[in-house]
Amino acid sequence: MQVVINPQPNLEKTDNLFVLVCEGDSKPDVNLTSELRKKIRGAIAGGRFSGRQDEVLTLLAVEPRKITLLGLGRPEILSHRVIRQALTRLGAVAQKAADAKIAVAFPYRIPGLDDLETTRWMADNVSHSDYRFDTYITVETEEKTRAIRCTYVPPASIDRKLAKRLTNEASILSAAVETVKNLGNGPGNEITPEEIGKRAVELGRKAGFSCRVFDKKQIERMKMGALLAVNAGSDKEPRFIVMEYSPRKPSKTVCLVGKGITFDSGGISIKPADRMEEMKFDMCGAAAVIGTMEAVARLKLPHRVIGIVASTENLPSGSAYKPGDIIRTMSGKTVEVVNTDAEGRMILSDALHYASQQKPDHIIDFATLTGACVIALGGEASGLFCNDDNLAARLVEAGLKTGERVWRLPEWDDYKDYIRSEWADMKNSGGRWAGAITAAVFLKEFVDCPSWAHLDIAGTAYAESRTPRDRKGATGVGVRTTVRFLESLD
Repeated sequence: MQVVINPQPNLEKTDNLFVLVCEGDSKPDVNLTSELRKKIRGAIAGGRFSGRQDEVLTLLAVEPRKITLLGLGRPEILSHRVIRQALTRLGAVAQKAADAKIAVAFPYRIPGLDDLETTRWMADNVSHSDYRFDTYITVETEEKTRAIRCTYVPPASIDRKLAKRLTNEASILSAAVETVKNLGNGPGNEITPEEIGKRAVELGRKAGFSCRVFDKKQIERMKMGALLAVNAGSDKEPRFIVMEYSPRKPSKTVCLVGKGITFDSGGISIKPADRMEEMKFDMCGAAAVIGTMEAVARLKLPHRVIGIVASTENLPSGSAYKPGDIIRTMSGKTVEVVNTDAEGRMILSDALHYASQQKPDHIIDFATLTGACVIALGGEASGLFCNDDNLAARLVEAGLKTGERVWRLPEWDDYKDYIRSEWADMKNSGGRWAGAITAAVFLKEFVDCPSWAHLDIAGTAYAESRTPRDRKGATGVGVRTTVRFLESLD
């Protein structure tokens, strides 16, 4: 959905004006004409609409043609989550009613945000309210071909100049999140390591960042033994992708590292067949890095940002790496393989070592790494592991501001005992207990940077089924939080 922020909208040819209203608010302070405010308040005063969560009321009007009130529930529960639920309903109503031109008014501030931040967040998220991944659906349905245009009506404090700037910023964020969703939702036979590399190069040309893609021979020369080991069972070559955005006189250098397993069967330690098709989402960390690079370059942020992606399939075959193998990583450290399904941390070991060689101020990695993190946090928050309290606090704050919550878990050295090996420097799995933590501690062994964060997005990168907030599939998590963090850096 294309969204334009306009503080003085002309609603003459608008099909539907959507107004989000909290329960008990009889006079929502919307930045609309007195006539429209009167209609809205009349509907509320007449008892036809109270603003209860999930409540929807559509009124016939003239200009616009319809007014739809969406309930948000009690003001004290107002949150990113509640608003996203309302926006999902908004998208469904607009699609069902064949509304081609809509307007949206939200007469509140999101908790913790000011008017500017609220406006940008709303415009960005409204644009995804009708998102569908229908690339491979060949039947031309009306829903597939219909394009919705939206005018977002900001509060009176947002003038036309600010509205233009915020429209640009929101559209950039929205496009970057869509990039992540489209990459994540794509099938493993199409979204291969080679294809990810091609798309990163193409996006770099359009957005304004450089991109270099290393093939298997180059990866061999770089001695990335862990990435090559995981790739050994696949007939598709691995790719190591390095993207860079570098403005003049950058304030900071930040490396973003993404896990790009385009399909994860578990390898020799094969996964159960049930829902294995979801393992196409195991490259969502890589997608988050690529989408973030797109946003960073187009927003022209004042920091040097290096995006690093290690990508391969993890498949069983006669040439696949095996439990009991000892792998020498790019860093020179050796790893005893006890579980070939702990492949994400293997490829990240080489990627994090490479990132450390760039001597950045901060390293942040994104990975759908462990089922243990999903068990701990479900789909409500990403797991955060960090060796720098200041970086952790900034990421937690960024998550709260964007609605992409992260929850910090320990990465204490005490957990190294779980991954000790009798035959190598370490094992690639610590077993069942504290699985998300031992995975993070493993990664930490390959980081040479005083400010590193690992985000385990296994529970947040995709929705296993449709929810009140998301369609089934990739969520695009990571872009908004990282951009917010980068904007907060001095």
